[in-house]
Amino acid sequence: MRNRMKRNSNSPLGWTAVAIAAIFLFPAAAPVLCADTGAAAETVVYRYTVAGKPDPFKPFIDIAEEKEKPGKTGSGEMHRETVPLAPLQKFALNELRLTGIIWSSNKKIAVVQTPDGKRHTLRRGTLLGINGGKVATILSDGVVVVEKIKDLSGNVRTERVVLALKKNGVHQ
Repeated sequence: MRNRMKRNSNSPLGWTAVAIAAIFLFPAAAPVLCADTGAAAETVVYRYTVAGKPDPFKPFIDIAEEKEKPGKTGSGEMHRETVPLAPLQKFALNELRLTGIIWSSNKKIAVVQTPDGKRHTLRRGTLLGINGGKVATILSDGVVVVEKIKDLSGNVRTERVVLALKKNGVHQ
């Protein structure tokens, strides 16, 4: 009876079960067995090069439109130089809304709001408007802007535009 109770340790089914269990329990051994051990591995040092890669600190969207500015080169020939526009130069004067004027003992500052809801400060000499306007004076109830407007015949004329301050939503 003892012979019958003795397990058969040479069974192929038992060894197969042990091999399958080992593969599932230790899966990391498979890539090691498949790795290429014939070639000597060279260590590669990574060097960052700027060529062909975007600047990580530059904004994704470049909003600044450019205006051409004539100039002369050293040889005397004319060339065009591009100058980025300020945010206030992208809107017509009738689109800007004067929201406040600040007076101090020696400074006059006006605050305008653009159609996109942003507020900007104006001082004497600030460029604004699509026609190349410049703040001439800041008054207690408005801002005087001088624009150079080119008509269809090519003549340039200067025009004074007053941005009036509204009190309770009504012009004064």
